[in-house]
Amino acid sequence: MPLLAQDLAALDLPLPEPLPLDDNVADGFHWGLRYTLEGSRLGGAMLSRQVAPGLPKAYLSAAHGKGEWIAFQRALDGAAAEGGEGWLDDAVQGAQAAFALFAQAGQQAGQASAHG
Repeated sequence: MPLLAQDLAALDLPLPEPLPLDDNVADGFHWGLRYTLEGSRLGGAMLSRQVAPGLPKAYLSAAHGKGEWIAFQRALDGAAAEGGEGWLDDAVQGAQAAFALFAQAGQQAGQASAHG
């Protein structure tokens, strides 16, 4: 999150409070969260090209280094192969939770800008 904090500081905005997420979840759930975050880095790299000059884009520009995405996919595949029954369902729930947190953060940011 240091890159997001950097961008918010450049915009003179405070870092919001962390959103709640249950720590007591299965391994597959964590992999689903991470899959969503790693995938968002791919999209962020494309979005960063659309940011107007002079605006902060450190968070969006955090693209994978050479081979990092492939290495992540291999690690994910290995975890899935060893995960056992229910692992994939847990991973899907983790990915869905990540998207829900992104949506919640966006809604809170929109409400804050509408009131501020």
